[in-house]
Amino acid sequence: MLKDRGTKKWGAMMLPEHLVKIREWKQEQFYDKKRELIEWELEGIEQTIQRAFKLRKLVTLTLWQNHNLRDETGLVAGMDPYKKELQLETDISVKRISFNDIQGAKLVDTDD
Repeated sequence: MLKDRGTKKWGAMMLPEHLVKIREWKQEQFYDKKRELIEWELEGIEQTIQRAFKLRKLVTLTLWQNHNLRDETGLVAGMDPYKKELQLETDISVKRISFNDIQGAKLVDTDD
């Protein structure tokens, strides 16, 4: 009985450019998809950020960067509507976050 080696068998017959594209395609399968937010979701995010700024409360932002979703927690230090950026003051530094990268926002309850 012959043992099939899968893609190893065909790798020698492919061009290096094809192998690179196949690896990229396999990696893309693990990417999170960026959602297009609808109007009421954007309004909810804006209200949460405004409330966190006015009350000086911690906020957790869900950000979409490098094809992945991640959470960032901090105080809203300011906003720049012309550059479309938000300044988030974390424990370590002040980060500038683009409005387009924000996928969600929620206030952190420190009363717990």
